[in-house]
Amino acid sequence: MTLFLIGEEMKNRRLINRLEQAGFDTALSCADLSILILSLIGFDPRPDELYEWYTNALNEACEKTDPADVAEWKQAVFDFYLELVERKRKVCVI
Repeated sequence: MTLFLIGEEMKNRRLINRLEQAGFDTALSCADLSILILSLIGFDPRPDELYEWYTNALNEACEKTDPADVAEWKQAVFDFYLELVERKRKVCVI
């Protein structure tokens, strides 16, 4: 389920980024699955710095490939998942 949600979040973010680049205001049309995704990964608490890192990492991840290329898109989703897990591991070690 976590991978599915990450994939949907990445598709949504990619669309929102494209709309903003075209000059549209997307403030009221953006779905945000970050709370659910971060909870499923095990982040608790979730400070503002985590959300800032998540947003930047998500923007970077969703621009690496096009969702039309299914194999590459699935790999990008999995890579972002691994990045989240690694971030969680680092937080637990500290």
